[in-house]
Amino acid sequence: MLRRTAALVFAAALLAPAARADSWWRANFHAHTADSTVGDDGSELPAALHAALRARGFAFSVHTPHSTLATGPGASGAWSRERATEGRLSDRTLTVSVGQELTVAPGPAFRARTEVLGHEAPGNLDHLSLVGTTRFVPSGTPVAEACRAAHEGGGVCIVNHPGPGPMMWEEGLWEAPANRGLIDGLEVYNGQALTAVGIDFEARYREATAYRGLGLKIAAVTGADTHGPSSVKRARSRLHAFGKAAEMLERLIPPGGGERPELDAATLVLAPSPSEAAIVAAVRSRRTVAVFRLDGLTLDAPGLGQVRATGDVKLHVGFSRPVGEVTLYREGEPVRSWHNAREVDFAETITRPAAYVFSVRDGYGRMLTSATWFEPPESSRTP
Repeated sequence: MLRRTAALVFAAALLAPAARADSWWRANFHAHTADSTVGDDGSELPAALHAALRARGFAFSVHTPHSTLATGPGASGAWSRERATEGRLSDRTLTVSVGQELTVAPGPAFRARTEVLGHEAPGNLDHLSLVGTTRFVPSGTPVAEACRAAHEGGGVCIVNHPGPGPMMWEEGLWEAPANRGLIDGLEVYNGQALTAVGIDFEARYREATAYRGLGLKIAAVTGADTHGPSSVKRARSRLHAFGKAAEMLERLIPPGGGERPELDAATLVLAPSPSEAAIVAAVRSRRTVAVFRLDGLTLDAPGLGQVRATGDVKLHVGFSRPVGEVTLYREGEPVRSWHNAREVDFAETITRPAAYVFSVRDGYGRMLTSATWFEPPESSRTP
């Protein structure tokens, strides 16, 4: 009997499917469409949005309708129906999901209108992308409550266009101590903001993840924030109202980018599959890299997103081809740069906790990895 049981176990082991190796999947967590079952402010229907992302090589696509356009007693049911309807657009090349771009309850520093270079402009946009959750969260929910609801529904919450500045978060709200342990990711590249006015949020991510900053253990992600095929063109045309100041802003905009430059912003996610559950789990574990205009580039980054209980720092990153410049940041400050590099290694010993982030520049392309955190044992730390 014992031999037979052992034989059956051995046979089962041989026949069981092998665990699937992790791969890099291209994901977008922030996009808008025209009105469907739910209200939104984009110009294309959901099927067109997802088709555009599929054509650009994305494996995971989330429609995040504005919560402010999905209110009233029927909002939750409409959102659930939209999630089911768009989910049926998934196929073997693209996983389709519906989340929310939630406008949270304003904080004490909220400004509805502001001034930019002497011109009146919209004020703060306190927006979270809720991704992978099965729970509808009403517009105006406070940050901490919204993130808890997203987590209870199996999803994650991401701070979009973190600011500070006009049309971004009010200063100090998402960063508040009560919210810090609940946020899962920060939008490093917002495709619309980067390609329309040249703004990125790399420095905000480095500051947020540094122990001497906010000390957050969060993922670096991106969002196209697309509102349709002409959304960047419309945004750039509005710059003309700022006169000579517009010329200065336009110098910051990466040139080129084709018809839909906002789709050059993507998150590389290291996961066993592009299923919603696998992508969400990878974001929670910070196995993500924010990229802009680096199509086809993959990397090897052992320990990405980990918290390591040691003061012996050992870091490696390798790329599928040489890149123009790689810079390593420790606690938000540059430590070392490598040029025309295909792989880099770095080692040191530290006596205080430190967060490390790799940044890449290659032509107009850029990349920022999620951090890796090192925490020396208490006995070896300096005061």
